[in-house]
Amino acid sequence: MRIPRGRFDDKSLAPAWLPCVEGDDKKPCRPIIRCKCGKLMGIGLHHVHADGRVTASFYHAAPAPDPCGFHEFLELEGWDGGEFPPEVRT
Repeated sequence: MRIPRGRFDDKSLAPAWLPCVEGDDKKPCRPIIRCKCGKLMGIGLHHVHADGRVTASFYHAAPAPDPCGFHEFLELEGWDGGEFPPEVRT
């Protein structure tokens, strides 16, 4: 599923990806995903490829009382932030 670039100040576009930068040099970092339910989620365990593909699939298993269940393979439309391999957790 291709998802468009969104903005933090516009919650009407969901699902969407939100740009993130770090440091004074505004270096691009891993994007934030706005789920179809509107919640913002990090994707540290996913691989963001340079062409905008995100692997593995994105799944939001929100528990009751607000279950979501959004599950898709994502492609970030207009992504130009480079590649981010999955973060290794020990």
